[in-house]
Amino acid sequence: MTTLLAALIACYDENGSVDVGRQKELIDYVLSQGIDGLFVSGSTGEAFTQSIEERKRTIAAAVQHVDGRAKVYAHVSALNTAESIELARYAAEVGVDALSAVSPIYYQYSEADCRDFYTTIARATDLPLFAYHIPSRTHQELSPRFFTQLGAEGVLQGIKYTSTDLYPLTELVGMAPEGFTILNGSDEVLLGGLALGADGGVGSTYNVIGGLYRGIAEAFAQQDMEQASDLQQRANRYIAVMNAGNFLAFLRASLVHLGIETGQSRRPLPPTTPEIQELAAVETDRAFSLLPMR
Repeated sequence: MTTLLAALIACYDENGSVDVGRQKELIDYVLSQGIDGLFVSGSTGEAFTQSIEERKRTIAAAVQHVDGRAKVYAHVSALNTAESIELARYAAEVGVDALSAVSPIYYQYSEADCRDFYTTIARATDLPLFAYHIPSRTHQELSPRFFTQLGAEGVLQGIKYTSTDLYPLTELVGMAPEGFTILNGSDEVLLGGLALGADGGVGSTYNVIGGLYRGIAEAFAQQDMEQASDLQQRANRYIAVMNAGNFLAFLRASLVHLGIETGQSRRPLPPTTPEIQELAAVETDRAFSLLPMR
């Protein structure tokens, strides 16, 4: 079965502190939509707005609440290698299933620097490590061969490939060593990624409309491309409206409409406004009216 992981949105209380109680409610909802697991402390989890201790708390609470019901992948990249290793070792201690790491950000880094970064994190634990490739955020175009070579060397178990440009994904599929897992990371092209050979997906909108993506995966597995394409287009309607503004504010508004409170993103990320709340309610209802029956 195609693996689908929700890139879990960060949960805060009214004072802006990490709220693991709200996170538990969100996790239960996400898993009820047919999602296989969680990708914790990534971009949607606002990792780089949180302290290392807050990220540890978020990861540990997710593992404890899931309690074996689903897989938990922990994103452990920090602004320096030492803190990334600290997070990786902690995540391993509390029982996550796999680690992920975005390549170093902000400063300019060479491929050799990135190779050292991934190799050092991989050696810190016995857990599988997935690269998190998101060039729209890192502004770094590492080649498919870079990742697959690290896979062949046993450094990487796979990659979360987050881009709507699927040509490099085809190269990843063609170059991948045996056992190398490729996860599509752009929700709007999940079907395209699967058709080109991706093994599954990780997505932010899985927090809200995960059932649509499970429907896409099931239709694809049954070779019902008409149904799969229809569901992808329906998901993309939601995404198009979301992407007209800040995606985190929109997701939070959608979840509030569903009765799930996740708080507000940390500044300088923008808050949810009444206008966003109204728009998100309309689009969430529209998406749910089109969800496949489970």
